[in-house]
Amino acid sequence: MGGRHNKISDVGKVVLDKILSGEDQKVEPLQQKPAIQAVTGVESLGLDFNKERDRCIESKTLFEDPEFPAESKSLYYRQPPSGPVKWLRPHDIIQDPCFLVDGESRFDVCQGQLGDCWLLAAIANLTLRDELFFRVVPPDQSFTENYAGIFHFRFWRYGKWVDVVIDDRLPTINGKLIYMRSASQNEFWSALVEKAYAK
Repeated sequence: MGGRHNKISDVGKVVLDKILSGEDQKVEPLQQKPAIQAVTGVESLGLDFNKERDRCIESKTLFEDPEFPAESKSLYYRQPPSGPVKWLRPHDIIQDPCFLVDGESRFDVCQGQLGDCWLLAAIANLTLRDELFFRVVPPDQSFTENYAGIFHFRFWRYGKWVDVVIDDRLPTINGKLIYMRSASQNEFWSALVEKAYAK
Protein backbone atom coordinates (compact mmCIF):
# COMPACT_ATOMS: atom_id res chain seq x y z
CA MET A 1 0.00 0.00 0.00
CA GLY A 2 2.76 2.44 0.96
CA GLY A 3 4.76 1.90 -2.22
CA ARG A 4 1.91 2.45 -4.64
CA HIS A 5 1.21 5.98 -5.91
CA ASN A 6 -2.09 7.28 -4.60
CA LYS A 7 -3.49 10.42 -2.97
CA ILE A 8 -2.78 9.36 0.61
CA SER A 9 0.02 11.43 2.18
CA ASP A 10 3.24 9.69 3.20
CA VAL A 11 2.27 9.89 6.89
CA GLY A 12 -1.16 8.50 6.08
CA LYS A 13 0.41 5.62 4.16
CA VAL A 14 2.66 4.67 7.08
CA VAL A 15 -0.22 4.81 9.57
CA LEU A 16 -2.53 2.84 7.27
CA ASP A 17 0.17 0.22 6.60
CA LYS A 18 0.67 -0.24 10.37
CA ILE A 19 -3.06 -0.59 10.97
CA LEU A 20 -3.51 -3.10 8.14
CA SER A 21 -0.49 -5.16 9.20
CA GLY A 22 -1.53 -5.17 12.85
CA GLU A 23 1.74 -3.56 14.03
CA ASP A 24 -0.06 -0.63 15.62
CA GLN A 25 -2.64 -2.62 17.56
CA LYS A 26 -2.46 -2.92 21.31
CA VAL A 27 -3.10 -6.41 22.59
CA GLU A 28 -5.11 -6.30 25.77
CA PRO A 29 -4.70 -9.13 28.25
CA LEU A 30 -7.59 -11.60 28.19
CA GLN A 31 -10.13 -10.51 30.76
CA GLN A 32 -12.48 -12.82 32.56
CA LYS A 33 -16.14 -12.20 31.88
CA PRO A 34 -17.76 -10.72 34.97
CA ALA A 35 -19.64 -13.13 37.16
CA ILE A 36 -23.36 -12.93 36.69
CA GLN A 37 -24.78 -11.47 39.87
CA ALA A 38 -28.11 -12.53 41.24
CA VAL A 39 -30.72 -9.87 40.69
CA THR A 40 -32.26 -8.78 43.96
CA GLY A 41 -35.37 -6.76 44.58
CA VAL A 42 -37.24 -8.14 41.57
CA GLU A 43 -41.00 -7.80 41.83
CA SER A 44 -43.15 -10.46 40.23
CA LEU A 45 -45.60 -8.92 37.79
CA GLY A 46 -48.46 -11.34 38.39
CA LEU A 47 -47.40 -14.97 38.16
CA ASP A 48 -44.50 -16.55 40.08
CA PHE A 49 -42.18 -18.32 37.61
CA ASN A 50 -40.83 -21.01 39.96
CA LYS A 51 -44.23 -21.90 41.43
CA GLU A 52 -45.87 -22.12 38.00
CA ARG A 53 -43.02 -24.14 36.50
CA ASP A 54 -43.01 -26.57 39.44
CA ARG A 55 -46.80 -26.94 39.20
CA CYS A 56 -46.57 -27.74 35.47
CA ILE A 57 -43.70 -30.20 35.92
CA GLU A 58 -45.57 -31.98 38.71
CA SER A 59 -48.81 -32.18 36.71
CA LYS A 60 -46.94 -32.99 33.46
CA THR A 61 -48.67 -30.14 31.59
CA LEU A 62 -47.35 -27.26 29.53
CA PHE A 63 -47.97 -23.78 30.91
CA GLU A 64 -50.65 -21.61 29.29
CA ASP A 65 -50.53 -17.98 30.39
CA PRO A 66 -53.99 -16.90 31.60
CA GLU A 67 -52.88 -13.24 31.69
CA PHE A 68 -51.68 -13.10 28.06
CA PRO A 69 -53.70 -15.67 26.11
CA ALA A 70 -52.79 -17.02 22.67
CA GLU A 71 -55.56 -14.98 21.03
CA SER A 72 -55.90 -12.16 18.51
CA LYS A 73 -56.37 -9.56 21.28
CA SER A 74 -52.80 -10.26 22.42
CA LEU A 75 -51.43 -9.45 18.94
CA TYR A 76 -52.81 -6.10 17.85
CA TYR A 77 -55.25 -3.26 18.53
CA ARG A 78 -56.39 -2.31 15.03
CA GLN A 79 -54.51 -3.92 12.15
CA PRO A 80 -54.31 -7.72 12.11
CA PRO A 81 -51.25 -9.57 10.75
CA SER A 82 -51.13 -10.32 7.02
CA GLY A 83 -52.51 -13.86 7.12
CA PRO A 84 -54.14 -16.52 9.29
CA VAL A 85 -52.27 -16.72 12.61
CA LYS A 86 -51.61 -20.00 14.36
CA TRP A 87 -50.05 -20.02 17.83
CA LEU A 88 -47.29 -22.64 18.05
CA ARG A 89 -44.76 -23.69 20.63
CA PRO A 90 -41.13 -23.83 19.43
CA HIS A 91 -41.28 -27.67 19.45
CA ASP A 92 -44.12 -27.40 16.91
CA ILE A 93 -42.11 -25.04 14.68
CA ILE A 94 -38.79 -26.88 14.60
CA GLN A 95 -37.61 -30.30 15.77
CA ASP A 96 -34.82 -29.19 18.13
CA PRO A 97 -35.55 -25.71 19.55
CA CYS A 98 -32.95 -24.01 21.71
CA PHE A 99 -33.25 -21.07 24.04
CA LEU A 100 -29.71 -19.88 23.17
CA VAL A 101 -27.47 -21.11 20.34
CA ASP A 102 -23.72 -20.48 20.79
CA GLY A 103 -24.36 -17.64 23.26
CA GLU A 104 -26.14 -14.38 22.65
CA SER A 105 -25.37 -12.04 19.75
CA ARG A 106 -26.94 -9.14 17.89
CA PHE A 107 -27.73 -11.56 15.05
CA ASP A 108 -30.20 -13.26 17.38
CA VAL A 109 -32.48 -10.22 17.00
CA CYS A 110 -34.27 -9.92 13.64
CA GLN A 111 -37.32 -7.74 13.16
CA GLY A 112 -40.61 -9.24 12.05
CA GLN A 113 -43.87 -7.59 10.96
CA LEU A 114 -44.14 -5.45 14.07
CA GLY A 115 -42.69 -1.93 13.79
CA ASP A 116 -40.70 -2.09 17.02
CA CYS A 117 -37.17 -1.37 15.77
CA TRP A 118 -36.57 0.65 18.97
CA LEU A 119 -37.12 -2.53 21.02
CA LEU A 120 -35.01 -4.55 18.59
CA ALA A 121 -32.12 -2.07 19.04
CA ALA A 122 -32.39 -2.18 22.83
CA ILE A 123 -32.47 -5.99 22.91
CA ALA A 124 -29.54 -6.26 20.46
CA ASN A 125 -27.52 -3.94 22.73
CA LEU A 126 -28.12 -6.26 25.69
CA THR A 127 -26.05 -8.89 23.88
CA LEU A 128 -22.93 -6.72 24.19
CA ARG A 129 -22.62 -7.23 27.96
CA ASP A 130 -23.30 -10.55 29.68
CA GLU A 131 -24.20 -8.95 33.00
CA LEU A 132 -26.93 -6.87 31.33
CA PHE A 133 -28.15 -9.68 29.11
CA PHE A 134 -28.58 -12.15 31.96
CA ARG A 135 -30.23 -9.51 34.14
CA VAL A 136 -33.04 -9.32 31.55
CA VAL A 137 -32.83 -12.92 30.25
CA PRO A 138 -32.40 -15.22 33.27
CA PRO A 139 -30.21 -18.25 32.49
CA ASP A 140 -32.40 -20.70 34.47
CA GLN A 141 -34.57 -21.75 31.53
CA SER A 142 -34.35 -23.97 28.45
CA PHE A 143 -36.27 -26.29 26.16
CA THR A 144 -34.71 -29.37 27.74
CA GLU A 145 -34.03 -29.28 31.48
CA ASN A 146 -37.21 -28.60 33.49
CA TYR A 147 -39.07 -27.59 30.33
CA ALA A 148 -42.72 -26.80 31.05
CA GLY A 149 -43.60 -24.28 28.32
CA ILE A 150 -42.93 -21.38 30.71
CA PHE A 151 -40.30 -18.63 30.52
CA HIS A 152 -39.61 -15.38 32.34
CA PHE A 153 -37.80 -12.12 31.68
CA ARG A 154 -36.97 -9.05 33.74
CA PHE A 155 -37.59 -5.46 32.75
CA TRP A 156 -36.82 -2.16 34.46
CA ARG A 157 -40.22 -0.55 34.93
CA TYR A 158 -41.07 2.60 36.88
CA GLY A 159 -37.82 2.50 38.87
CA LYS A 160 -37.75 -1.20 39.75
CA TRP A 161 -37.10 -4.60 38.21
CA VAL A 162 -40.19 -6.68 37.40
CA ASP A 163 -40.31 -10.35 36.45
CA VAL A 164 -42.67 -11.13 33.55
CA VAL A 165 -43.82 -14.74 33.10
CA ILE A 166 -45.08 -16.00 29.72
CA ASP A 167 -45.84 -19.26 27.98
CA ASP A 168 -43.87 -20.17 24.85
CA ARG A 169 -46.76 -20.15 22.36
CA LEU A 170 -45.73 -17.80 19.55
CA PRO A 171 -47.78 -16.36 16.67
CA THR A 172 -46.93 -17.84 13.27
CA ILE A 173 -48.16 -17.71 9.69
CA ASN A 174 -47.48 -20.87 7.67
CA GLY A 175 -45.25 -22.17 10.47
CA LYS A 176 -42.96 -19.09 10.47
CA LEU A 177 -42.65 -16.57 13.29
CA ILE A 178 -44.29 -13.30 12.32
CA TYR A 179 -42.61 -11.09 14.89
CA MET A 180 -39.07 -10.94 16.31
CA ARG A 181 -36.91 -13.97 15.60
CA SER A 182 -33.29 -15.09 15.53
CA ALA A 183 -31.11 -15.57 12.46
CA SER A 184 -30.73 -19.15 13.77
CA GLN A 185 -34.02 -20.88 13.02
CA ASN A 186 -33.88 -23.02 16.16
CA GLU A 187 -33.11 -20.17 18.63
CA PHE A 188 -36.03 -18.57 20.46
CA TRP A 189 -34.86 -16.28 23.29
CA SER A 190 -35.40 -13.06 21.30
CA ALA A 191 -38.94 -13.99 20.19
CA LEU A 192 -39.80 -14.81 23.80
CA VAL A 193 -38.31 -11.54 25.13
CA GLU A 194 -40.47 -9.59 22.69
CA LYS A 195 -43.56 -11.51 23.79
CA ALA A 196 -42.77 -10.81 27.45
CA TYR A 197 -42.30 -7.11 26.71
CA ALA A 198 -45.63 -7.03 24.84
CA LYS A 199 -47.34 -8.53 27.89
